[in-house]
Amino acid sequence: MRPVFSLLLVVISLSSCQFYNEKEGLPFTKDSLMGNWMLIRVTNSAKIVSGNSDALYEYRDSVMAPLNKSLELTAFNFQPKGIVTIDDGKIEESTGQWYINDNKQILLQYKYLVEQDKSLFTIRHYWHDSLRLQNPIGKNQDTLFVNYILQKLRTNDSVPDLFDPALNKWRTKPTQPESDEAIKARLKQVIDYYSGYFANISGNRIPYFNIEKLLCPIKFYSGGIGMKKFKAADDWTKVYYDSTDAHKAHGMLDEAFDKLKGYPDRGGNFAAEYAASLKMLVKVL
Repeated sequence: MRPVFSLLLVVISLSSCQFYNEKEGLPFTKDSLMGNWMLIRVTNSAKIVSGNSDALYEYRDSVMAPLNKSLELTAFNFQPKGIVTIDDGKIEESTGQWYINDNKQILLQYKYLVEQDKSLFTIRHYWHDSLRLQNPIGKNQDTLFVNYILQKLRTNDSVPDLFDPALNKWRTKPTQPESDEAIKARLKQVIDYYSGYFANISGNRIPYFNIEKLLCPIKFYSGGIGMKKFKAADDWTKVYYDSTDAHKAHGMLDEAFDKLKGYPDRGGNFAAEYAASLKMLVKVL
């Protein structure tokens, strides 16, 4: 009888376990959302029953253009008690609220998602480090489906937490002109932050990055970096007290570029190369 009893235990054990695969996804809970995520792509599809496709597509373009510009490659830090911090490429981070309702839908509200029909998301698929959300928006008889693809941002010794306060000191605007020493310290903080940004892109295998959102006067090439010309109206200058301080920071960075020797080769992984080269800049500043 002992072999039969052992077999029965195995059957009971297996029947009590649930096995998941990537295609089906994993159950999504509140804890699944905790931590840092990057919204890497916003796409759309449509269901047209009215027969007036031109009207819906015109509406789609008006909805999608600002969402693509404002949200793609935005980083989110989901915290307990329904707080979310958002880094969308501006100097100041934004704060919003999130909530999961009984239907397993996520309500996410902040400055770009405040309208009722644009802030409620259905969880379409979750698998460890990837999350796909969908926001259906009704327009007369038709429906526009906005799809949000997010990637978890894991950290380790070489990939920092982008929302670590120590990495974001430069976001606090100075209230008066700063000394050369303070300007250089602020410049180092900015460059160090973007080194961490590219380390996150590389380490988490994010397939895209947007250099237009970077608040520093650096050009990023395929296999190299360089200086941008100083323009007082550029967004990056607002990190400093005024254009005079920003111009000083630009000069310091230009001098640091002259001190750089060599360029890190990471086998064509541009994000990893940018992360390493920016670290080199910090050291020679």
